[in-house]
Amino acid sequence: MLRGSDVSGTTGRNTSSIGSPWGPPASSNDNLKFGMTVRDRVAREIRSRVLLGVLAAGDRIDLDALAVEFGTSRTPVREAILELANDNLVKVAPRSGVTVVGLTERDLLDNFEIMASLSGTAAGWAAERARPEDIERIREFRDAVVAASESGGDVALANFEFHRRINQASHSPRVMALIAQTARLFPERFSDVMPEQVGCSLPEHAALVDAICAGDRLKAQMLTEAHFRDASVRLRAHLRNGPDDAEPDKN
Repeated sequence: MLRGSDVSGTTGRNTSSIGSPWGPPASSNDNLKFGMTVRDRVAREIRSRVLLGVLAAGDRIDLDALAVEFGTSRTPVREAILELANDNLVKVAPRSGVTVVGLTERDLLDNFEIMASLSGTAAGWAAERARPEDIERIREFRDAVVAASESGGDVALANFEFHRRINQASHSPRVMALIAQTARLFPERFSDVMPEQVGCSLPEHAALVDAICAGDRLKAQMLTEAHFRDASVRLRAHLRNGPDDAEPDKN
């Protein structure tokens, strides 16, 4: 059980100075709008930092610093950390405090592979099962991603909604539940720290929408799986070398 002692420690990096790669945490108004509790907000933010490598294996997490950053008491921070411990992203020890476990490169690739398979299945079923109103919403958010990329808007949010509408068009609560479970160990907003991903995604989105509209299950599934796998290659290269080497090998 988490205790109230100082867990910043003397080993590992000082995480109190590590900020979010996409800016400050959401405001309280945003939390109310999206129905998020403080615990949810802290857990989502720290999870994203771990999944993107901003918090690396061995880093120590200072609960007091997090409480200050999020403008809250230690209680929701402790609860959020316990949630991350259940996902094996951090380790909680009575004396040494909270240490980041992180993900190996193999973990990262496995997560993308699982998401590729599940999302591909959803897209294939969407091609077969989508209703006219589903197609309208998918097109709407395809265009929203383009508009956000051109205007400097929230590309990550528009991209999330685009894929969510496709998943919903599968009309399979089971596959949507599995995708939601997998998404817990999947970077939510890596396009914010990888702007090069946006330019690659737009034509892929357009081709995917065309396949769904044409009712082509196999093509929709294939395009979606390739979309996620290419993104995993770019993210791996980005974390290793930076954006200049983050283009997937097409050979």
